[in-house]
Amino acid sequence: MLTSLNAIQNNTLKDLEYMKKFKKISIIILLVIGVFGFLFLLSFFIRKYSVVSDSREINTANFNITYKGILVSEAEDIANSLEANYGRITTELNDPQHEKIDVFVHPTQKEFNSATGLINSKADGTSRGPLAFHLMYQTWYNSFLPDNMNKVAVHEFTHCVQLNILIQDALSKAGKDTLNDFNKEFEKHFSESYPQWFWEAVSDYEANMVNQISVKYGMKNNSTLKELNNSHQIYNVGYTIIEYFVTKYGKEKLPEFIKSYCNFEKVIGVTEKEFEGGWHQFVDENY
Repeated sequence: MLTSLNAIQNNTLKDLEYMKKFKKISIIILLVIGVFGFLFLLSFFIRKYSVVSDSREINTANFNITYKGILVSEAEDIANSLEANYGRITTELNDPQHEKIDVFVHPTQKEFNSATGLINSKADGTSRGPLAFHLMYQTWYNSFLPDNMNKVAVHEFTHCVQLNILIQDALSKAGKDTLNDFNKEFEKHFSESYPQWFWEAVSDYEANMVNQISVKYGMKNNSTLKELNNSHQIYNVGYTIIEYFVTKYGKEKLPEFIKSYCNFEKVIGVTEKEFEGGWHQFVDENY
């Protein structure tokens, strides 16, 4: 009987010790959460009163950037990133002479959607032809996992470059009798024939938008290129497609591949299926 009582007392003491430790750990966790919460709110209000409330512009050699609702330093970072990548991308893709590009930076999804006409969009960037694009500036205050907006800007700029290449090439081949209907015919041909996977992949590659975890997740089903035309996984794996293309066939083939609307056999001498298999193997070996 005495032994049983001692055992019960020992167990009770152990339970009390566990409870004290649990309470102590819980208090520490709550304090840490409270501190982070306080710092988050403090930085939120500091930012709220530091951002530019009126519309302002930054004019660089190749871009006119209109912004509001973000920090001046953030707008300057976008401008610097675009200019730093302009020469490299236009040279790599053999972009014809490019007029200045208008960039519009919005602080909220609502303003972005209103300016672009995209209803219920969750996008943080969209191009509007070869000479304009819009950004919805993501931060920890309006997005759970904000994108690197400097890279998003370069991504959208690369869309403008692709369009400029395609439009200038089409214009050079157009007869005088077709110029009146050029815009309509070009838009139709582009929407029907230029692959969405390539459109996004080139922009991801030039903006260096890649990480190993996303690639592994995006490749778990070994999607085909055609499947990626209608899948958000292209944003996870797009970089690797062009990385493989450049590694295997050379960066100098990219401009021709763009103008050919991704004609595999004409430009690199393989079928789409053969390219696809090589790309899958490349990702398996490198990621």
